[in-house]
Amino acid sequence: MRTVRELRWAGAIAYLAALAVGLLVAFLVHLVFKGQGRFGWEGFNSTGVLEGLAFLFAFTFSLWAAKRAVRVPCTTLLTAGLVAPPSAGKVARSLPEIEKVEAFEGRLAVLTEAGEPQGVLGLEDHMVPWEQAPVVPADVAVSELSALFWKSPVVFVVDGAEVRGVITRERFLQLMGFGRLAV
Repeated sequence: MRTVRELRWAGAIAYLAALAVGLLVAFLVHLVFKGQGRFGWEGFNSTGVLEGLAFLFAFTFSLWAAKRAVRVPCTTLLTAGLVAPPSAGKVARSLPEIEKVEAFEGRLAVLTEAGEPQGVLGLEDHMVPWEQAPVVPADVAVSELSALFWKSPVVFVVDGAEVRGVITRERFLQLMGFGRLAV
């Protein structure tokens, strides 16, 4: 799973590559017509419009191909990495940590022993061992968690040995722009 920083770099590189391809194609069209195209610099003619359209189609197709190749969100790609999804650590909501199973009163909690997480209560009918729970580091981008939500309704976020919190499937869908879907 990629971090927010890696997604920003992937978006910037993909955008710049698409821009370069678009400019190269427009330049090749310009050379084919022996430099006669003018598209707003010193006038306007049909050859210049053709160069502009060649750039637009090459740039758009390159962006589409880059999005499929590097799998970044559209906003990250179209802003050249300036806008990226939040990290899992920022989105995670706090989660109670309990030392004894008898103290469990709620829907979801992390069972700890000497400060180390041992399992999760409330996820299934029994305690789920911590090793089997879906756990991600806090610096992972939220957009990278979709595969985990196909298998589990929650994802736990950790920062080293510290449990930062939990992200629910509903919260994830809201962040990704799906709002509340009828399931």
